[in-house]
Amino acid sequence: MFSVTHFRSEFINQRTATIIRKVTMVQFMLVTILTAMGVGLFNAPFWLAPLFITIGYVVGYSHNGEIVLKRIAAYLTVWMRQLIGMPQIINIQADWESVRLRAEQQQMRGAFTATVIVE
Repeated sequence: MFSVTHFRSEFINQRTATIIRKVTMVQFMLVTILTAMGVGLFNAPFWLAPLFITIGYVVGYSHNGEIVLKRIAAYLTVWMRQLIGMPQIINIQADWESVRLRAEQQQMRGAFTATVIVE
């Protein structure tokens, strides 16, 4: 019997759902899409199909809870931003925490009452 709870749990666990043993749904979709694009759309020879399958399997692999394709995309984004000289994307929350911590330390030492030095 199909229930809403079953559907909800399957929907939440869709990223890690396995289609064939040791092949996740993400890997299966990437293998299918890359092979179809390579052979079908770009007219690559059929003997390159195993290469597209391997690439799809590898970039869909989950390493430390993160899909390899996302890490590669983030690395390429940072590299391209450095290459064209655009400013680096920073973590504002971490910067704010360091400024707040520094201000609290200055107040505890009694150096300044309410002045915060931001570099």
